[in-house]
Amino acid sequence: MSIGIENTEKEILYNLEADVKSLKKELAETVKAIIDGGYSKCPIILAHADDIAIAQKVIDKAQYSTHFSFSASTLEEMVTRKIILEEKKDEFEKQMRIKSESFCILLVHPDSMKFVFINK
Repeated sequence: MSIGIENTEKEILYNLEADVKSLKKELAETVKAIIDGGYSKCPIILAHADDIAIAQKVIDKAQYSTHFSFSASTLEEMVTRKIILEEKKDEFEKQMRIKSESFCILLVHPDSMKFVFINK
């Protein structure tokens, strides 16, 4: 049973990576706009197959023919919504600085919900 779950997650992550690669320019512009606009130094991109109400959608999968739609958020918003616990905020921020050459993505999928870092 766990093998099926592992394979499903591998496929989800593979599809996510392919989408990020094809949308690199658009995602980079979104991250830059969040930072340059002074909204946050820690932008988080949410990748989701179904519509969600926890962030502003910036890329619609139907329009771009991708596996996922992408929404923009921030570390601060994720803490406010209790997706990231307050006591984990500093640790999370440190990881984001260490991995600054990567997009921080919250994958929201029925079979897998996790934070991943994918190279820009």
